[in-house]
Amino acid sequence: MASEKMGAMIEEAKIYKISELWARKPKGLRFNDTDALIVTAKTKDGKAIRETFYFCLKPDGTFNIGTVSKDGSHVRRLRLASFLKHYKITDNVDEYNLKEGVRKWKGKEVLVVKAEGSGFIYVP
Repeated sequence: MASEKMGAMIEEAKIYKISELWARKPKGLRFNDTDALIVTAKTKDGKAIRETFYFCLKPDGTFNIGTVSKDGSHVRRLRLASFLKHYKITDNVDEYNLKEGVRKWKGKEVLVVKAEGSGFIYVP
């Protein structure tokens, strides 16, 4: 079964502290993964697709792409940066105020890939 991309609109985007979502950090997340951005998009047929990006929010609302270690944390941040650039949310990820910016994402079009029972937001 070939995966097909289809359009969807962002219904909600919100930043959470990891501690708000789980009592213990999920396996695989590191000490420098302190925040989660949860983006919910709805397809034309009404299916909700939820995607979670992990990062460390700085006090000024931005986040660093680079990390102390070059492990999964770094890859997760690069994925968030790719999302921001691909959907033309910002060209300058280093200076983008994610904390303020997510408030303006509702109604923004994204591509989703539906899979059996769920799906994900396409990020190149």
